[in-house]
This record gives sequence, C-alpha cells and structure tokens, in this order.
Amino acid sequence: MTAATYPTTPAAAADACQASSPVAAVVTTMRRLGAAGAPISANQVREWSDTLLQELYSQPPVRWEYRHQGDSRPGCWMTATPEHVYHARVRRWVVRALWETPRVIQPERDHAFKAGVCTRCGDPEDWAGPDCKPMVKPVDPRTRLPIDARMLVEPLKWLRDAGPYVLNRYDREKRAREAAFLLEKIEAHILECQKP
Repeated sequence: MTAATYPTTPAAAADACQASSPVAAVVTTMRRLGAAGAPISANQVREWSDTLLQELYSQPPVRWEYRHQGDSRPGCWMTATPEHVYHARVRRWVVRALWETPRVIQPERDHAFKAGVCTRCGDPEDWAGPDCKPMVKPVDPRTRLPIDARMLVEPLKWLRDAGPYVLNRYDREKRAREAAFLLEKIEAHILECQKP
C-alpha cells in the first residue's frame, strides 16, 4: 500500500478494514446498526455469530508450552508435547496455548554460550532470556570533564614533578599516581577533541 492509496476519510478507512478482515466487517456493521437503532433479525445475529466464531475461535494454536506449577523464574516455559498436555493435572504442570507465531530470533541478538555462560551479556544458560543484551560498562566518572582540559595540564605536571616535601613518601606517591592518571586522561581527551 502506498501513501496515495491510504484511506483519507473515516468511511474509506472502515471500508478498507472490512475488505481486509471479516471480523472488522461484522463489528462495523453491528456498530452502524446499533447507532441507527434499527431492528436486527435473528438470521443476521446467527450470521454474525458464525463469522465471529469461525474467525476468532477456530484457529488451532501455533504452539503449546508448559511449566512446573511452582516455577516462575525467567525462561521457565518449555515447548509441550501432547504427553505434557495429557498429564498436566497429575504432574502439576501449567499448560498454555499460544496462537501467535513466536517472533523470529535475530542472529545478532543470539547468545554465545561458553561453559554455560554467555560471553557477551554474562547471563548463565539456565537464566538467559531470548535476546542477548550486553551490559553497558559503567563509565569512570573521572574520565568525563565538564571544563576545558588544557587548564589542568600545567598544575598537574607541577604536582606530579614537584610535590611538597612535608608529605611522607606514601602520600607523595599516591598524589603522583593520581596526577599521572589525570594527566594521561586529559591529554587523551584533548587529542580526541581536536579530531575533526
């Protein structure tokens, strides 16, 4: 359907829905007759009910699934066979029928398990959901600079090279390590900001 063939009026939209779905046609007719207050014959009601029953309730389920009655963890639903459905009450299984086709798994979101653990998202094989969602690594807040980084370079070099002598050796080394870390990050940040 192109943009030129979209229905532009409410009546045209209703006609397009009726043409695509018998259920929509029945519901639209029911609403129109109900709004008009017209009497409806028994044959018309029977025809509507037959159409609705056939379209809504006669489709076989696409898939059956079951789980243990007390199990509610993620990924607990498993594909059921006729034996699971038949013995569900005795074995305390909860069975459900799915009428919609399951979504297609995208290859880029598929898990890559190694030794029972996904190498991308870290989920164990028993608890992993259908999609692999890699965790976002937390960003070190010291790497974000809200100011111009060039103004910190000279003081940090001075702190690294000419620390006060009244501090003990441990404190001087600690300050030198912190200053070296900040200096390295700031210089890398400045180079990154200068790229086009």
